Amino acid sequence: MKCLFLALVVLFLTATGCTASHQGRVLPEADLELLAGGTYDLQQTGQPRALNLWATWCAPCRAELPAFDDVANRVDGVDIVGINVGDTGPDAAELVEELGLSFAQALDPNAIVQQSLQIIGMPSTIFVDADGEVVQIHTGELEADELEMLLRDLFDATFSN
Repeated sequence: MKCLFLALVVLFLTATGCTASHQGRVLPEADLELLAGGTYDLQQTGQPRALNLWATWCAPCRAELPAFDDVANRVDGVDIVGINVGDTGPDAAELVEELGLSFAQALDPNAIVQQSLQIIGMPSTIFVDADGEVVQIHTGELEADELEMLLRDLFDATFSN
């Protein structure tokens, strides 16, 4: 019965979206492979970031990726990076191409980001300040206007039309 209750709570939080403060936490030390080539240093500093965790099997992830692409192309002063969790590079690349995404995509085949921050649901978005500290994690699908509001509130981000 406890397991059923816990599963229902996790399902509810994933379906409805949940934002939690994680101030003071940092991302693990790792360089993730970028789909476009090169690597992405999770512990880089200097500019705020929104890291969107997604997977090819996750329907809400697929639904929100175009909104992230739109916002990533219009935001100033915040890096937005997609992090595919658990898929192979070719599978992730196929979805990125299918959706016509242009924002940076990294691969996390072993789910080290998700595990290190104890993130249960997907999609999840990790908001990291310029000093590299995790300030908030949102679990659940985000619309473009919701993402913009979070970026404005957390980082004073500005947007071009």
